[in-house]
Amino acid sequence: MQESSHTSFKKHTDTQLTLGLAVSTLLFIGMGISSQNVLANPFLPSTTPASTVGSCPAGHKMYYIGANPPAYSPMNSQSLSWTNGNPSRTFTFVEASGNKTFLINFPLLLDLNNNYGGTPPFYGSINGATTSALNLVHNSPDPKTNHSLNISINRPVSKVGYKIQDLDSTVSSRRVPYIEQVDVSANQGQLTFNANFHTINTARDIVKAIEGENCSTGECTIDAAWSYNIADALLNLKHSNELTQRNSPHAVGYSDFYFCLAPPKLIVKKQLDGNRVNDNNNNRDQFSISISNATTPLKTFVTSGSGQAITNDNSGVVDLTTSTTYTITERVTNSQNNGDIANYNAAYTCNNATTGSTTVMPTAAMTYNAAAQTRSFTLSNTTYGDEITCTITNSPSVPLSYTFAGIVFNDNGGITANDSTKQDISATFTGNRSYYNGVFDSNESGIFASGLQIRLTDCSGSNIVSTSPNPQTVSSAAASIGRYSFSVSPSALVGKSRVCLVQTEPSAWEYSEDTTTNTQEVALVANVYDYKTEKDSSGNVTRNLDFGEVKAANTALVLKKSQYVHTCDSALNYSNIANTNQPTTGFSSNPANNVEPGNCIAYKLEAYNRSHVDLNEVKINDSLQRTPVESVFNLPKPLGNPSSVFRSTNTSAPIGENGIIISDGFNLLKTPASSTEPSKATLYFNTKYGSKNINP
Repeated sequence: MQESSHTSFKKHTDTQLTLGLAVSTLLFIGMGISSQNVLANPFLPSTTPASTVGSCPAGHKMYYIGANPPAYSPMNSQSLSWTNGNPSRTFTFVEASGNKTFLINFPLLLDLNNNYGGTPPFYGSINGATTSALNLVHNSPDPKTNHSLNISINRPVSKVGYKIQDLDSTVSSRRVPYIEQVDVSANQGQLTFNANFHTINTARDIVKAIEGENCSTGECTIDAAWSYNIADALLNLKHSNELTQRNSPHAVGYSDFYFCLAPPKLIVKKQLDGNRVNDNNNNRDQFSISISNATTPLKTFVTSGSGQAITNDNSGVVDLTTSTTYTITERVTNSQNNGDIANYNAAYTCNNATTGSTTVMPTAAMTYNAAAQTRSFTLSNTTYGDEITCTITNSPSVPLSYTFAGIVFNDNGGITANDSTKQDISATFTGNRSYYNGVFDSNESGIFASGLQIRLTDCSGSNIVSTSPNPQTVSSAAASIGRYSFSVSPSALVGKSRVCLVQTEPSAWEYSEDTTTNTQEVALVANVYDYKTEKDSSGNVTRNLDFGEVKAANTALVLKKSQYVHTCDSALNYSNIANTNQPTTGFSSNPANNVEPGNCIAYKLEAYNRSHVDLNEVKINDSLQRTPVESVFNLPKPLGNPSSVFRSTNTSAPIGENGIIISDGFNLLKTPASSTEPSKATLYFNTKYGSKNINP
């Protein structure tokens, strides 16, 4: 701006400028705005739609905030008002098609000067500088970025912009107090400039005032604009003072804010879930998808490919018109003209990437036209800014075959088996929800071993005839290691309500523990032909055709044994004995040395389930010492916690005899989802250390 000693902000220049306010005094170079491809957005235009400075592309709707709405249609406008000193405000356009919001925010405000109309930012006009603008006035103690301006809109915009008033410099007493600059390079913005007062960089996103060139109201107004951007993207401008030879106030104003919404857009995609019904070189089904309004076809595309593979699988972006009904129709085409869409089941989904839109997505099933052998659905009530994607998925209504597929996998949750962690019951295992859960997770891998086979059976021991090998060795290929797949004709399953997948492990097998059963039973469901592991919306497995394994060091059950040496107290209360370092003072995992014959040793066996599946019918066996000194069971009687671990009817060796302590079969529940503490069960028993040596 300029230097002044008056609140009217009159200009002080060496030569009085007499240029008028007509647009012809400004040199506007072509905008050439580059698109901001923040995301791989299929609706992102490959080229920027043509439009003049400060206007929208033809057919797009403008939303304007300011004092002088342009002659443009369609448009929704409101005035620019502001509370002095507030750093931000959201302007809302209330419409039946959904409210549109425009945020103006100043996250950085430095060196503010309050003497020229109020506390910045403030709305109004500054004599000799700005008109009907949002004004910033700064002191210029040194070169710096003195404010930053962000704008954002809650819709994907085809264009957005505003005017920048009075970007200049001046000379006073042969010194330059300021040289203003604006920079919109952060988000691929573009700027115009006036060659009488400005310079512009090659990228056309930084405009700097020419040293000492001072302009009057309207003489050096420039435009900032951005092309396509996703909803809620922050578009940034930095305003700076580039030179200070003396401190002086300068001002800049922002006005005529606007954004543009493109007409509604649609992409239709095609997918296949299963192979084509007709699929040979002489007669192969393809799918023709058309988009039309009541009278005119807009776009038709025909797929290519074979089997389940689809190429040329989408319509590309199709521009729609607001308040119009569109019909999306699909038909089957082939060289023998015997294609009927009724040969395929059909499902579709339509989603609008623009949140807040009142456009109603279609939900009714596709309508079948028997005469035309087509299916269709309609889409209506679209509005500006809509970005709608509809995907049609087909599967053969008459199956070509049943498939049963799964994987044999290492259910280790990504934890390498290591003897050093065999007894680890910490969150490394209990907090890893993928470890030992019976489910193939993304951090786990398949297993291959020679002789590792899967059979498809009738659940009575007989193999089912399939078009793939049965039994079959799991895949050894790197991309599909551990996987198997059976293909079965419908005739082979006539009269069967279930099948079983049976895993056969090789004789030399390093995976000592199963996390799933070796037989997976599958109930056959009417009109379901593809069977694989499936989960519900909550992530719970509803069908499992996979086989989980772990190595010995990654076993679920962890047993810990400790001992307490005492003088044969037959009334000993096991649960009152503390855990200590010395076995003579409490239960300890350290060895008991120099135990005198005739003394007693109480034992505590703790069983932990560090996994994420329940362990059923766990049994603990422990043989008493016979050599070189014999031990016998002694009172008090063994005790289990919970009581199901050891009952009074237990068949372990009796008190006073040497033998084996055997727990009852008990269950250890999986580690709770809300905790990293493993489930635990405890078995206590007491022994008397013998008084005589026994030959081995």
